[in-house]
Amino acid sequence: MSTEKTEESKEIQQTSAEEPQREGDADGGKTQKRKAKEKKKGNRNSRSVLKSLMLTAVLPVLGSGLIRFLGVNIFVTPNKFAPGGVNGASVLLEAVTDWNWGIFLLIFNVPLFFLAFFFLGKREAILSTLSMLLTAGISILVRYVPAMQFLPAYGGDGNVAHGLLGAVAGGIFLGIALAIMIKSCGTSGGTTVLASLVNKKFRNLSVSGLTSVLDAIVVLSSVFVYNDGSFTSVLDPVLLALVSLFVTSKMSDAILHGFKTAYKFEIITDCPEELAEEIMRETRHGVTKMEAEGMYSHEGKSLLVCIIRKRQIAQLQRIIKKYPGTFAYFTSTSEVYGRFVK
Repeated sequence: MSTEKTEESKEIQQTSAEEPQREGDADGGKTQKRKAKEKKKGNRNSRSVLKSLMLTAVLPVLGSGLIRFLGVNIFVTPNKFAPGGVNGASVLLEAVTDWNWGIFLLIFNVPLFFLAFFFLGKREAILSTLSMLLTAGISILVRYVPAMQFLPAYGGDGNVAHGLLGAVAGGIFLGIALAIMIKSCGTSGGTTVLASLVNKKFRNLSVSGLTSVLDAIVVLSSVFVYNDGSFTSVLDPVLLALVSLFVTSKMSDAILHGFKTAYKFEIITDCPEELAEEIMRETRHGVTKMEAEGMYSHEGKSLLVCIIRKRQIAQLQRIIKKYPGTFAYFTSTSEVYGRFVK
C-alpha cells in the first residue's frame, strides 16, 4: 500500500517537473518565431531602404553625371560655344587655357558645395555636387588617360549645319541631365546655387531670373573667347548657345511634366445637360458640373469643368460654339493624376 503511494507521488512530481519544461519549450518556440519574423521584417526594410537609395540618389547621380559629360564632350566643346552656367564657364576656360573643362568644373563646385550645404540643404548639396564631380572626373580621365580617349566629337569642322545640330543635341543631353537632378533633389547645382543665395537676401529677385542673367553673362563672354575677327565668329557662339539653352529648357520641361500636360476647360452655360452629354460623347472625357451665380446679374448658371488633351482643344471649341450664350476659358495643367484617358 505504501509502495503504491510512493510510486504515485513520484509520478506526480515527475509530471509537475515536466509541465514547466514544456511551458518553457513552448515559450522558447514562440520567442524564436518572433525573432525570425523580426529578422525577416528587418531584412525587408533594409532592402526597401537600399532600393529607395538607389532610385533617389545613386542612379540620378550616375545618370545625370554621365549624360552631362556626353553632351558637353561630344557636342558642345567641338562646336565652340558655351551653354551657360558653370558648365559653360568651364568650357570657356578650357578654350582659353587648354586645360580640360572638367578641372574647372571641379574647382567651381567645391565652394558651391559648401555654400549649398550650409545655406540651402544638405541632401540637395550632396547629390548635385556628386553629379557634377562625376562629370568632371570622367572628363579629366578621358582627356589625360590615353586608354579612355575613344569618344567621337561631332562637328567642329566649320559646317553650319553640324554646329546647329550639335547645339540641339547638346541641349537635349543637358536637358535630360537637368531634369534628372531636379527630379531627384530639386536643384541642378551650379549657378542655381548662387541665384538661390541671392534670392534669400533679396526676395524680390526670382531664382529663374537670376539664373538667366548668370547664363547670359557666360554666353556673352564667349564672344571674346571664340572671336577670330569676323562678324560670323562673333555671332556663332552666341546663337549656338541660345539654341542649346532653349532646347535644354524645353527638354527638361518635357521630362518633368510635359508628358502629363492637359488643358482644363471651365464652361459657364445655361444648358449644362446637353452640352456635357455632347462633350463626353465626342471627347471621351468626363465632365464635372457645379452651380454658379453671376455677381452682376445674380442669375443662376452652371459651371462645367473638363480636362482634355491638347489635340482636342479645337474639337471642344467647335462643340461650345453650338450653344449660344455659353462662356468658356481654358488653362494649361502641368500634371494630371488618376483616371484620365490619354
